[in-house]
Amino acid sequence: MVDIFQEVEEDLKRERTERLWRKYGKVVVAVAAVIVLGVAGREGWKSYEHSTRIENGTRFANALELVNAGPDKSQAALDAFDTIIAKGDDGFVALGHFQKARIFLSQNETAKAVTELEAIASDSDVDKVYRDLAVVQIAMNSGTADNADALIARLKPIAVPENTWYHSAREMMAVLNIAAGKKDEAKSLLTELADDKTAPADMRGRASELLKAIKA
Repeated sequence: MVDIFQEVEEDLKRERTERLWRKYGKVVVAVAAVIVLGVAGREGWKSYEHSTRIENGTRFANALELVNAGPDKSQAALDAFDTIIAKGDDGFVALGHFQKARIFLSQNETAKAVTELEAIASDSDVDKVYRDLAVVQIAMNSGTADNADALIARLKPIAVPENTWYHSAREMMAVLNIAAGKKDEAKSLLTELADDKTAPADMRGRASELLKAIKA
């Protein structure tokens, strides 16, 4: 199960970057790419004309430099992202929480990471694309047989074709159904995903492999 979640994370990185590019354009994708790929540097922020944006972007780039400096700078990075969350606009607040979650996951502090993701998911001031992504990542990082049904219920509104995270949400629902022992529900979702030409190729292939596994 761990390997499946790791593969899902890799595809989610790829999918979110591609979809956000199409939906939000170069400015927001520059930010999103920083979240999911850990791209540091200041050059991406030079095009911001508004002084607050420049300040937030510079602060965020500085915090990322601490992340990239290694584990010894993790606490300093967490403190820097706390400042961003306290002072930034809604978009940077979400980015700050995502980055804190990333740090906590690297430290195997899953509960703390989920707390950061829940802060995004529950904040109505944050853009829905970020809130939905947070729910997908909550399911990815905290799913168990005991909470599978509750997480599936949260994913269902996201698992619709018009949603940016449609494919990832459906894959997570399938994996959670497997964890809960609901093979028929999982088979239905995986069959649809494996046949969906709009889904990422790796995701379709993984769905096919999971179908073989649960039919064995």
